[in-house]
Amino acid sequence: MAVRKCPQCLAVISAGHAVAYSDRLECPGCHAPLEVSAGSRMFATVAGLLAAALVWRLTAPHGGMLGWVLSVVYAFLGYAVVSPLALMLMADLRNRAPEPVYETPQHSPGHGGGHH
Repeated sequence: MAVRKCPQCLAVISAGHAVAYSDRLECPGCHAPLEVSAGSRMFATVAGLLAAALVWRLTAPHGGMLGWVLSVVYAFLGYAVVSPLALMLMADLRNRAPEPVYETPQHSPGHGGGHH
């Protein structure tokens, strides 16, 4: 099973760690920079949105002044629970692209700004 394993050394990474640090993972074996793949994130997002829509539909407002608020709160909670659970099940790891290095210009003391 290739889910939540380092693609370089095949070390297993815990589900909670993969969800909590999905952008900035580091392999515990070889210390390679990893991230959760975009496909896994999209799957978790869609699963959370479908769960939120289902919960909202099932708890449709039954009247009253604040009946619609509970539907929205329950839908939000449904998304907040299902999305990370889906990511825990389907988190596929990949190597993180190296970050670009930006150089700041160095100003020498003898070459001023040239304001005349």
